Amino acid sequence: KNHQIYILIDVLRATSSIATLLHCGVEEVMVLEKVETAKELGTIGGYILAGEREALKIEGFDYGNSPVDFIKNSNQLRKKSVILTTTNGAKAIQKANKHGDVIALSLLNLNSVVDFVIKKEYKDIGIICSGTDENVSLEDCFAAGIFVKKFISEYSEQVEINDGAKIALKLASAKKNEIKNSTHATRLKKLGFKEDLDFCFEINMFDIVPFAKKGSLVFKKAYLTEL
Repeated sequence: KNHQIYILIDVLRATSSIATLLHCGVEEVMVLEKVETAKELGTIGGYILAGEREALKIEGFDYGNSPVDFIKNSNQLRKKSVILTTTNGAKAIQKANKHGDVIALSLLNLNSVVDFVIKKEYKDIGIICSGTDENVSLEDCFAAGIFVKKFISEYSEQVEINDGAKIALKLASAKKNEIKNSTHATRLKKLGFKEDLDFCFEINMFDIVPFAKKGSLVFKKAYLTEL
């Protein structure tokens, strides 16, 4: 079953990176699954290359998948186009984007996405948690839960949610510190990405809605006026 809109979540770190890049003034973020494709396109199209495999920056790329790094280098990123390839998020985005329009949700841009989705009057919303290496990620379900909770509280009509959304909703009241002990969070800490980890757990830092039209794999800032 296809949904009207797909809300895709990969808190650590793909969707956090997409929101941060657009906040830094990047024109667009193209998300690709394969490193080779990214390199080929990057050479032809003059893209800035960003990405990771097993959380570490890909050899020959300009950046890893670090929101903190993007903020530090925002002057170099402004008005540029970026290709992003990540271990988990890119696969999930490709899959969802085949079926429809996708919004990248992280904790960083939560409220702005809820507001956008309500103003657009979407009646059928699919939420996809990217997870880590084919497994469920605590932080993605936590973000989904906060999204669902806020959406229900602000939506004027009755909202029907499935069991997955009900499970996420239960997690919304968990303490941030509990969520920060997730499998992927612990791994990032061990690899020295604590700064990124703390940053990705900031809530509502950006007023950004990264929107990719069906089949495009390209996220741009969405404005209500033009969609």
